[in-house]
Formats: sequence, C-alpha cells, structure tokens
Amino acid sequence: MRKTKPRSAAGKNTHVAYDDYKLQLSQNYIHILAIVACTLNCVLIVPDWLLIVSFQSRIVVAVIRLLYSGLLVFVSVQTKRTRAFQPLSILITVSEGLALTIFLFVMTQYTHFNFMIQAMGYIAFILIVFAVPNRIQYTLILTILGAAGFFICAVLYHGTIESTEFWAALVYVSLTTVLCVIAAASTERHQFREYIAKNRLEHLSSTDFLTDTANRFRLEEEAGRWMDFCRRQGMPLSLAFIDVDNLKSINDRYGHQTGDSVLVDMAKLFQRQLRSSDTLARWGGDEFVLLLPNTSLKNAVSLMGRVKASVEESSFAAKIPVTWSCGIVEMQAGDSFHLMLSSADALMYEGKHMGKNLICFRDAEGIHNASEPGEAGKQS
Repeated sequence: MRKTKPRSAAGKNTHVAYDDYKLQLSQNYIHILAIVACTLNCVLIVPDWLLIVSFQSRIVVAVIRLLYSGLLVFVSVQTKRTRAFQPLSILITVSEGLALTIFLFVMTQYTHFNFMIQAMGYIAFILIVFAVPNRIQYTLILTILGAAGFFICAVLYHGTIESTEFWAALVYVSLTTVLCVIAAASTERHQFREYIAKNRLEHLSSTDFLTDTANRFRLEEEAGRWMDFCRRQGMPLSLAFIDVDNLKSINDRYGHQTGDSVLVDMAKLFQRQLRSSDTLARWGGDEFVLLLPNTSLKNAVSLMGRVKASVEESSFAAKIPVTWSCGIVEMQAGDSFHLMLSSADALMYEGKHMGKNLICFRDAEGIHNASEPGEAGKQS
C-alpha cells in the first residue's frame, strides 16, 4: 500500500528548505575560500620562521600549518559533497576552531611580541570567520571564546601589557564583534526574505491557484523528467486522466463557489493517497492529471480504485454525491507525454459513454473498466 505523504515542496519545513537554499548558495563560495585560506596558511610559515627564534618551534609550527592546509583541502572537497547545511556548518566551525587554536599557539611562540599587531591579527580573524557562510550562533560563540583565549594567552605568555593597549584592544575586538553580528544578522534576514519571496513566486508560477495542485507547466516539466528517468532505469510509469462527473450541473444548481469547493476537496482526497514522487495537476476546469512514476498499470488501477472508494465515503459541500471518470495508461516505448495524455483522455471519455464513475484502462486484451466482473480482482 502507498504511503500517504504530502508533496515534498509543500510538506517540507520552511527552515529546513531554507538551509538547503543556503547550501546551494554557499557551496562554491566556501570551496573557493577554503583554497584561498589554504594558500594563505602556507604563506604565513614565512613570518613565523622570522619571528620565532627556536628552531624546534619553527619546525613544529610549520608542520602544524602544513597539516592544517591539508585539512582545508579536505574541507574544500567535502564542501562539494555535502548534501545538508547542518553538517557543513559543523565542518566549517571545527575548521575555524582549529585555525583559532593555531593562531593562539603560534602567538605564544613569538619571541618579539607586539600586542597591538596581534590584536589587529585577531580582528582580521573575526572579519574572516563572519565572512564565511555559517550559523551566526556558532560564529559568535567561536569569536567570544577566541577573544577570551587571545587576551589570556597574551597576558600569560608575554608578561605585562600596558593597560591603555589592553583596554584599547578589548574595545576594538568587542566593537568589531558587535558590528559583525549586526551585519550578519541583517544579511541573514535579507537572505531569508529573499528566499521566501523567490519560493512564493516559484509556487505561484507552477501551482493551480484554486486546488493548490500542479499546473500544466509544472506537470509537463515533471513528466519530461520522470519519463526520462523511468526509461533509463527500466521502471514503469503510469498516467491517469480524471474528469469530475456532472460538475456543470453542480455549478448550475449550487453555484460556482460550491463547485470550486468540490474540486478543492477532490484534490485533497487524491493528495492523501499519493507519494512525494507523484504529481497531481489540474489540467482544465474539472480535469486532473495524475503522473505516477515507478507504477505499473496494475498498481495504478488499484490506486485509483482506493481513491474512488475514498471519494464515495467522503462528504462534500452541501452533501452532494460526487463521482469521477478516469482513463489510465502505462508508458510504452516511444510514447511522448502528449501521446499518453491523449490516450488516457480517450479512455476517460470511454468511461463517460459507458455511464460515468468508471476507471477505464487498456491492456493487450483491449479496453476494460475496473467495475467489470473480474476486472477489479484482476487488477488488484
């Protein structure tokens, strides 16, 4: 039996979908930043060699920087492979935490120590980590811990620091952090609003305004994609053309608002029976098309039978009895989407001519409907 999942686009949590959007925006950017950081990290071996007197310490620092450069290469490769923003965010934070640890360790090894120059170096570190796409809370925690580590290491390893320099550095670091948090939060809000607006626009351009199902444009797009995929994978694909019986009579007797309500309720009943890969589209006024990837004709007929039973058990507006007629086809070699659509449409009209409220399909033996003796059992 099919799982009754909503469509992924509609059912997906907004913030999870936004994280996916951020991942797409940031992957190439982070990839390039990782390569630049790797190069810069190797270049810093030169000033380290000049400012550290101990030869042993020079070797240790050089090895650490080379190992970290190797990690950045790994991060650059891994960034392209990551499929979710959360693990990418953790990877970035760990990498930045290691960079901070190296910065503080190297600082403690300098013989000729200039506190203000190192403070400017830490401010540069703050600017860099806020420039890398990440969760703001992770970046803020790392920055605060780094500031504490910087001032503690400066006092412990390099003796007394003039109070004016100490407080000036503290003000500069704090101000830089606050300004970066404000800028990052503002950018995040703008990016989220941009995502929501883009998502709404895409939804409106691909969705039927009344039933919230796919429109023709999206159906044809999904059909092209799934037909190619099912052919490559050797999977079946079925298409159902559905027409609500006597909708014009309902509109004439009860009004168009009631008729619209029937269409909306019908769409909801169908959606509850579908998988996330299935596509339900409103094709015309009272017509729907259902695209069923990886579904044989037999299973498609069985599904439509369950939906038919669900419709018969449901209560529509004004207690109106609602039925529908349906034609189902399975994709054959050489079929186009429009050929499948016209074949299913013709089968649906066969059902209309035979008395309506029928599920018609064609197999090697000819045209059948699922209500014929033996046919329901044959297809279930």
